[in-house]
Formats: sequence, structure tokens, C-alpha cells
Amino acid sequence: MLRKKSFWIILIVLIIAGGGGYYYYDSVYLPSQVTEEPAIQTARVRTGDIIVSASGAGTVIAATEIDLGFRTGGTLAEVAVQVGDKVQAGDVLAQLDDTDARKAVALAEIQVAQAALQGNPDALTEELSTSEIVLSQAEINLISAQAKLDELLNWQPDADAIALAEANLAAAQANYDTAVNKDAAAGNSVTSSRVNLEQAQTALADAQAAYNVAFDPGRDWELNDPRRATALENERAAAIRNLDKAQGALEIAQANYYLAAGNVNNDSAISVQASLVNAEQALAKAQTGPTEAEIEAARLTVQQSQIGLAQAKLSLTQAQINLDAAQTALAQTTLVAPVDGVVVAVNAQAGESVGTTSFITIADLTQPLLEVYLDETDLDKIGLDYEVEVVFDALPDDIFVGHVAQVDPMLKIVDGVTAVRGLVLLDPESFNKPQTLPVGMNAAVEVIGGRAEDALLVPVEALRELAPGSYAVFVMENDEPTLRVVEVGLIDFTSAEIISGLERGDVVSTGVVDTE
Repeated sequence: MLRKKSFWIILIVLIIAGGGGYYYYDSVYLPSQVTEEPAIQTARVRTGDIIVSASGAGTVIAATEIDLGFRTGGTLAEVAVQVGDKVQAGDVLAQLDDTDARKAVALAEIQVAQAALQGNPDALTEELSTSEIVLSQAEINLISAQAKLDELLNWQPDADAIALAEANLAAAQANYDTAVNKDAAAGNSVTSSRVNLEQAQTALADAQAAYNVAFDPGRDWELNDPRRATALENERAAAIRNLDKAQGALEIAQANYYLAAGNVNNDSAISVQASLVNAEQALAKAQTGPTEAEIEAARLTVQQSQIGLAQAKLSLTQAQINLDAAQTALAQTTLVAPVDGVVVAVNAQAGESVGTTSFITIADLTQPLLEVYLDETDLDKIGLDYEVEVVFDALPDDIFVGHVAQVDPMLKIVDGVTAVRGLVLLDPESFNKPQTLPVGMNAAVEVIGGRAEDALLVPVEALRELAPGSYAVFVMENDEPTLRVVEVGLIDFTSAEIISGLERGDVVSTGVVDTE
């Protein structure tokens, strides 16, 4: 709404100005010139083409340019390319002497094998992968030790094992009794000792039975009953004491018996004594479970196995890291092209020592690119995608076309002159030469800031600027100039494009000619 209001205000002002201009022209200016008979110069509105452009200079540059070198220094064993060669990504460009690098890889491989053997000696004879080697003997040792410890910690009385131990003890006792009976005739003194031994054994069996009853897991619930807990605890304490007492009495009875049997040269009883003692110990073991010393020993074995496994894995990991580093170093002795392109520089030869500085340059010349410079006064005539015409100094008969691909946001100082820098991308269809454009090739550049074809045109002298960007012209009507507002498009040094306000064939004033 505000813009429309402003338009009408400007139009009214222009009409008034036009009327005033005509009044001044007819009443003041012409009468004052009567004696001089001035002539009004005119021009007819015509159609034609108008181009607004800016001229500059350009140079061919590579669209992409990469400087390449090795990450580590060494002696060049081979340079596989020369200037002008086309290469593809992955092509070998140069090779360093890799003797030391290959030795380092071989040594690292040996270290990996040694680390694997520490964990699994079978890896030497079996065809095992690295992952299988890591599942090594150290892990097996740890699993076995942990299983043993778990077995001890989770021990529960085994009725079958106890029954077997008791049967073995009974058999051993029977064998012992048989042997004793054979020697009974040797002396009556043995009889008394044997009776005492049997009584001690019976007492031990009774004590053991009482112990089993007292420590029956099915009675553990009584510990939660205050009335029964004390009685059960007392019963278990008495069972332990009685069992220890019975075992002690048995040992004394056995000693007395062995002494009596020895006095009568009781060789047959002594020969089965060891079996009887072993059977008794086995029964006690089956009834009472592992000792704290055995559990602690099992824990220590697990810890040692854990340490051994960790050390084996650490050694293998470190060896693998060293191998990876050695293989990377070996790979870095070969320089390959990272992208497709053309070799534009090679600054070293085979046999020379090179460091980490670049010595081969690859450029992408498939898409011609120009670096152009325009005077800063032409900044308004260059922008992204503007059309560009190019004539190379070496190809003066050919006109190339392209478009502006980049305009730098900062002005440059070139030979002491402030200039606008831009990049121009040539259209591939405008270049049909079999060879690429050499980098550094110079050209004259015309940036097309605007183009209008078959447009209404008037000489620039016909324009009257009413305000910045607002114009009018004097149109000859009945041989009299009339001010008319026009919309102007492109303007070059000689002509202006009229978008609205005039028609083809209209006659406009371009000024007054002094006829004096």
C-alpha cells in the first residue's frame, strides 16, 4: 500500500515537473533563444540488442592441484611417472627403498607368533587363526582353576560318596580284622587290644552318626526358631566334641593294638594298616568337605591363572600393535595418486634422498578453470553464473564461453591496482580441442553483466534522471517536446533499454544543437 502511494506521489511530482518543464521550455527557454533559432536534436526509438559487459584478463589454473610427498623420508627406489602423465586414483607414483620396512614387518610378525605361543603352545603345530590363538591355554588354565575353586566353595555332602567311603572303610576294616584274627593265636594280649579297637571304632561310628544327625541340612530351619536354636547349637557342639573324642580314642586303640600285634610279630595286620587308615581318612574327607587351606590354595591358583591370561593377552596385543605399525610404515613407502589427474611437476629422481616435503604435483585439468581479474569499478557487472566470453592469446580465432563460478568477497591488489577476483568455469561444449588447456595460458575475458535482445532502445543522451534509478525522456508530439516517465533496463555507453513508457517509432529529444 505504501509503495503504491509513493508511486502516485512521484507520478504527480513528475507531471508537475513535466508541465513546469514544458512551461519553462516554451515560455522561457525558447523565447530567449528566438534570435538564435536553436534546433532540437532527436532520435527515433528503435529495436535492437544491448549488452552490458566488463573486460578483464584471465589465466588458466587447475581446478584441483595436490602436492604429494612421503610421510617419512628415505631413498627413492623408483619414480613411476613423469610430467604430463595421466594417472588414476590408486596408481603408484613413486617408491622408497623398503628394505628396512620389510625387515620391521617380519620381526613384528615373529613377535606376534611368540606372543601367541606363550598363550597356546599348540599354536606351533596347529593351523590356528589369531582369534583362536587368543583363546589360548592360559584361558583354559583359568577356566579349570575357576571350576576347581567353585567346586570347593559350593561343596555339599555327597551321600553316595560317603556311602562309598564307608563301604571302603568296612572292607578295609574287614581285611584288617581278618589279619588280626590270623594273628590272634600268637597271643591273648592282642585280643584285649582288638576289643578296645573295635569298641573305639563303634564309638567313632556312633559319634559320626550323631554328627550326621546334628548337622543334617534339613534341620537348619531350627536355627530360626529361638526355642530350638540353642538346643540345636548345643547338640552340634556336643557332636563335634564326641566325634573328636571318638577319633582320638580310636587312634589310641589302634596304637595299642598295633603295639600288641607288633609284640607278637603281627605282620599280617600291619600290612593292611595303611589301607585302613586311608579308608578312614577318605571317609572323614567325604563327611567334612574341603579345608580352608585347600580353598585358599584354589583361590591362589585362580589368581595366578588370571594374571597369566592377562599377560598373554597383553603381550599379544602389544605385538599386534607393533605389527600394524610396521605394516603401515611399509605401506607408506609407496606413494599413490589420491585422485585422477595429470602430473604437472616431478622434482626428484630415483636414487635421491627425499624428506616429507612434496615433490610430485597432480592437477585436475579435465574442467578448464580461469582465474580472472576485473577493475573494481566493474564490481556491479560480475556475479555468480554470469555469462563469460573468453579469447585466448594462443587461440585468437576461437571464442570460448563459460560462467562465473566464484567471486571473491575481498578485493585484490594486482600491480598496484585494486581488482575484483573471480573464477570462470568454461563450458565443455565450447572446447573441442583434443588437448587440455595448459595451466598458465592467458586470455582476454568479457563478463556479460546483462543482455537484452530485440529491445526498445534510445540514445543515452535522451535520458533525463529525475531521481536515482528514475528516468524520463522528452517525446516530440506535434513538434513539441513532452516529458514522459519511462522504465529503464540496461544502459551501456551509447544506448538505454526502455522497458515501458515508449513505443517503437516514437521520436525523443536528445538535446539542443546550437546553430549560431
